[in-house]
Amino acid sequence: MGECTNKCGMTAGKMSMKKFFRQLLFAFGFLTIIPGLGKLKIKPDDTGKSVVFYPVVGLLIGLFLYLISLLPGLLPLTRSAIMVVFTLIFSRFIHADGFMDTMDGFLSGRKMPRDIIAVMRDSRTGTLGFVSGFSIYILKICLFYEIISKWAGGFPYYLFAAPALSRGGVAISGYMFPYAGGEKGLGRSFVSSIGLFQASVSFLLMGIISFNRDNILSLISAPAVSAFGIIWGLVCMKKIGGITGDTLGAGIEMSELFYLALFIAIF
Repeated sequence: MGECTNKCGMTAGKMSMKKFFRQLLFAFGFLTIIPGLGKLKIKPDDTGKSVVFYPVVGLLIGLFLYLISLLPGLLPLTRSAIMVVFTLIFSRFIHADGFMDTMDGFLSGRKMPRDIIAVMRDSRTGTLGFVSGFSIYILKICLFYEIISKWAGGFPYYLFAAPALSRGGVAISGYMFPYAGGEKGLGRSFVSSIGLFQASVSFLLMGIISFNRDNILSLISAPAVSAFGIIWGLVCMKKIGGITGDTLGAGIEMSELFYLALFIAIF
């Protein structure tokens, strides 16, 4: 009996570790250009449960941004532009696509949720989406430029948190708001599999990553970005009755912009 219990415990432990690494690899493979999804046997609930690792993915992106900010021989404006372009390429433009699709739908003037969602699902990018995308990335370049120019030593290390916090907010939004897509599919499985555990751990990681005892911003970063994400979720509820993959991507882009603006406002 004892031997059976030990074997069962070991088997359960191995399965948990496999699930842990499967979800971790999925998070990196889904959010970045890092390969690794091809050989993974992904289960439907792995997609949503992997959001607990999104802040870790964001932390890696933040590390690259910091290194780019220290490139020698380049003007701050050039480094700022490279940082934004790198983020777009490294994330496979997935959040940019979601942001532009969302703006196309939300700014289209349509009132019915199904009509707005239909615009969002159109594979063609409209003028509203293009101009919105152009505007947000110009603003990001400007904010990066402001920060780099004010801190001659380079990008402040605690701003590693910018991509981590923006991606960590996905778990909180996914837990608090329903899926608006209507039909069954990957999007519904993704949102429905995000639970209180994923939201809580993600928020905890957001706080740990952004913490700096010498910086007041670290005390309000995770709550402020989370609150921004909740407000954005309420906007989505009013417009289309919930959230979709596109609105989550849009939330990531806007949360990152919000965090950078918050940093400049405080300092």
